[in-house]
Amino acid sequence: MNIMNDGNRFFIFPPIINGVQDDRLREKMAHDRYNVYVNGDYVGDKILMTQGDGGWRSIEDYLKSRNFGNYSITCEGDRVYIDVEDEDEREAIRNHLRVYTQLR
Repeated sequence: MNIMNDGNRFFIFPPIINGVQDDRLREKMAHDRYNVYVNGDYVGDKILMTQGDGGWRSIEDYLKSRNFGNYSITCEGDRVYIDVEDEDEREAIRNHLRVYTQLR
């Protein structure tokens, strides 16, 4: 804590927190979960269980394990966007991911 005296008044300044450590904490908190969207519709949150969870890539691994292949996936910050052109496949992916995000 820093104290400054201007003659008549004392000013107390709180300590400055290490900015690097604070940024790492914010990054960890921001990525403890990913919001998952299929064609712009929110379907659920992918919650990270462990450090080696695979993050948002585990969503892609899950879709591949279910034999889905006609989609594109991108991650922007804590949001995962899956775009699917085929209407039937879009509904199937949306339904699978709703269950997946509730169980994980």
